Amino acid sequence: MSLQLILAGIVIIGIIIFLTYYKIFRKPKKLQRIWDQIKTGDIRNSIRNLRAHIIKHGGSIDAHALLAECYRREGNCSMAVVEYRYCMKIKKKSSILPMRDIREGLVDCLLRIKKDDEALGELLELSREDPRNYRYLFEIAKIFYRKGNLEQAVTYFDKTIKYNPNHAASLGYLGVIMYHANKVREAVVYLTQAVRYDTRNYRSYYYLGRLYMDGRDFPRAITYFEASQGTPEYRVRAYLQKGNCYREMDEFENAVDEYKKGIAATTPRDQNVLLATRYALAALYESHGKLAEAIEQWEGISRIDQKYRDVLRKLEEYQDLRADDNMKDFLVSPLPVFEGLCVEIVRHLGYDIVDVRHQSSSVTNVIATPLMSTTRPTARQYVYFKIYRDAVSLGLSAVKTLLEEAKRVRCVKAVCISPFKFRPEAADFALPRQIDLIGGDQLSKLLKEIRG
Repeated sequence: MSLQLILAGIVIIGIIIFLTYYKIFRKPKKLQRIWDQIKTGDIRNSIRNLRAHIIKHGGSIDAHALLAECYRREGNCSMAVVEYRYCMKIKKKSSILPMRDIREGLVDCLLRIKKDDEALGELLELSREDPRNYRYLFEIAKIFYRKGNLEQAVTYFDKTIKYNPNHAASLGYLGVIMYHANKVREAVVYLTQAVRYDTRNYRSYYYLGRLYMDGRDFPRAITYFEASQGTPEYRVRAYLQKGNCYREMDEFENAVDEYKKGIAATTPRDQNVLLATRYALAALYESHGKLAEAIEQWEGISRIDQKYRDVLRKLEEYQDLRADDNMKDFLVSPLPVFEGLCVEIVRHLGYDIVDVRHQSSSVTNVIATPLMSTTRPTARQYVYFKIYRDAVSLGLSAVKTLLEEAKRVRCVKAVCISPFKFRPEAADFALPRQIDLIGGDQLSKLLKEIRG
């Protein structure tokens, strides 16, 4: 054999050895360094290096898998899906990322971009390869839950719990499903277990509150609603439900406070809850005769959604009051201002003030005496005024109470003033007695005479 052939053979063998070394050892080491770089969070430089590597050396599965990881980690899920799909299509094993990790990354991206059907197919494949993996089962269950397939959702939540009995999120989902199915006992069991295994499972706290509120155990319901407020997702809803609980417990001030907190805490994404909270607060105000405050809430709702429930009808019903600024001031002015207005009313009716006492922020009692005339002096006679500013139509009981109170303080006459017209039975009772009733339009005219 000639020397030239021997030399040529040595060169060829050397080239083969070099290429094999580069492919098996050097090239993967370079990609491994990029992988380490990715794990430190240096995504931009990693993408640049990977693109350069693919242009120079071609697109191996390792390079495309790492590029997919970069896109996923920077939130570019659409590009990541393309790269993951490419890796799965060429059907070669990566020396850096196992196929399971590639498929898991693909699932993560598909879920983020709301492609549940595609994600479900990949998850089912992963679950076939590893049927005891509760994380796959849980994600499958959530997809079925979002799709409204509750039967399949329950099946996979149950499987999740089978392989991880303390999986609080699955227990919570099952509790919510049972709640909406009116299976109260099962719901309580699941939700209680959920918060036992995860004290930050705020969704389960919220639905426990709903269960106890439905059962009219309002103090316990409030406790659970408060526990659910550790996350913005349920904070505003919990304020609404706590307000509803206090309303049912006849704790007016507490109910108003919770509704107002809910309104103040709302964000643009809470618009539906905001409308429901304003409506509940308006209904509460209306039931307690605080019409000006109720109108304010209805007007706030109308600015957002004019067709919300019966808001337009409510605003039309109280149109006269909305247009009467004097009556609005009478209803909503601060207590010192309201006291001054009461004094003006009594004096305009021809009486001197003797005593003013506020029974509450909505009821003021005044004792007065007729203005002194220039004729011969006579014994002073006292008149008892009771001035309401809650817009409630007063009936027989209120007028009888008025007369009894007037007698107790030795007044010869009683005057009752209300922003609403008195009921017929109240007017009939007052007619033959020393009782004057001033309500509704009469009060509006009186305020206009005083204030213009």
